[in-house]
Amino acid sequence: MNKDFIMPIIVLSLICLFVSGALAVVNNFTLPKIEADAVARAKNEMGKIMPSADNFIEIVNINNLPRTITGIFKAADNAGDTLGYLFLISSPGYGGDINIICGVDNNGRIIKTQVLSHTETKGMTDPVFEDSHQSKYIGKDKMLDGIDAITGATVSSNAYKNGIRDSFTAFEIITSK
Repeated sequence: MNKDFIMPIIVLSLICLFVSGALAVVNNFTLPKIEADAVARAKNEMGKIMPSADNFIEIVNINNLPRTITGIFKAADNAGDTLGYLFLISSPGYGGDINIICGVDNNGRIIKTQVLSHTETKGMTDPVFEDSHQSKYIGKDKMLDGIDAITGATVSSNAYKNGIRDSFTAFEIITSK
């Protein structure tokens, strides 16, 4: 009786161990490709947000950034003049992280925001990710006046807004140097 009870536990444990190991190996091989695709998509979106920019120069080693800011790029023309900044944001929403890119001009006004990816619940949260909502941010400064939460998607819309707000915190840090 003891053997009938312990043997299935051992077999299931070995199966779980094998499957976990296989998933770890697959993740090890696919993660660089996934990350490279995410960077390529972000760079493509940068060109759409600031089409007059010729170069996007990554700014690194900035202290005291909000934890939601995952990347900062300076948009410059061929003469080297700064046209604005682009912020990659990963803001925690209801169903996971909402990855956003936010373009801010030299005067501290939003040029455009764009969702790169999200895992929020389909249906109720869809209005947060539609162009009609994202376009409300265009021209706004750090006060984000007139941007309200969306009923039924309050957590997601607040996560989006908080991520954008954090880009202004980062903007102030990098432009004060």
